[in-house]
Amino acid sequence: MNDGATDGGGERPAPKGPLPEEKPQRVKPRIIAAPKIRQLYWCDFWRDSQLPEMWKTRPVVVVSYKNALHGPCLVVPTSTDPQDDNRWAYKLSSSVDGQASWAVCNQPSTIAPSRLSQVRGKIPLVSEADFNEILARLMAWLPKPFDLEK
Repeated sequence: MNDGATDGGGERPAPKGPLPEEKPQRVKPRIIAAPKIRQLYWCDFWRDSQLPEMWKTRPVVVVSYKNALHGPCLVVPTSTDPQDDNRWAYKLSSSVDGQASWAVCNQPSTIAPSRLSQVRGKIPLVSEADFNEILARLMAWLPKPFDLEK
């Protein structure tokens, strides 16, 4: 008998309709200053993620600027899984916490700074060269403006 929780293959069926809306809680940030562009943090991604969404705690690169400690922040997640088949991923020139990592530029996420924590008590910066490549791949992945004159 299938109770709808799983089909035995690890996949769950999609919800059948909208669930009652509940306002999420505001969580106090663990960091003490607003995240800044090029900074690298650990990010606690959503516990209710659905693949292929990013999940678990992983390093992220802050790509938005003029962030606030209690406002939204745009990040690009990283992965230690080789991304050789993903043209939108970029292998960082420096390791992250001792491991080779790829910035997955086709999965930008808007997060609350309360999801962020320091990397071993520090807030590293990615190099300007790495950051420029991350931005270039992110911008190439995004659609271009339509030419309304045509």
